[in-house]
Amino acid sequence: MKSVFFTLTALLFLTATVTAQDSGAPPAIYKPSAAIMAELDQAESASASAGGWSVTVSPGVTVRRRSSSVAQYAIYHPYSTEIYRILEGRGTLVTGGRLELPLAESNNADIVRTEKGIEGGLARSVSAGDVLVLQPGTPHWFSSIDGESITYMETRIRITTHPVHYQ
Repeated sequence: MKSVFFTLTALLFLTATVTAQDSGAPPAIYKPSAAIMAELDQAESASASAGGWSVTVSPGVTVRRRSSSVAQYAIYHPYSTEIYRILEGRGTLVTGGRLELPLAESNNADIVRTEKGIEGGLARSVSAGDVLVLQPGTPHWFSSIDGESITYMETRIRITTHPVHYQ
């Protein structure tokens, strides 16, 4: 009886292992550059936005374009870390300091913003290839965008349940 039990158990284990190996992991999420740029162009032609236009690649990962012809909000995310990788264009990104008051309305608890800019902070010229990591609560703002626009990949990861505010 024990040998039948062990044989059946081994057979079930082997079947489950082979089945799991046969299915394999899912493929990577893929969105070609041409599709991303076409979607950004389409979104840009449909509206003007202070937040720019974005194409979602996967949850938490977008490619965003901001225009120099639209006023930029200074913002921070009290619950999330953001990672930017500049893809095209140049601009000045101010990070740190404090948002200038008054704050603007926001329907998203993870976005605190103002139209007034940032007091203090560090201004950096950013361009294609640069990477920035913004911790929760870190104000950031494109104080200027050279040329027509700047395009960057943005990864936003919610990492805390307790908001971080330096205001």
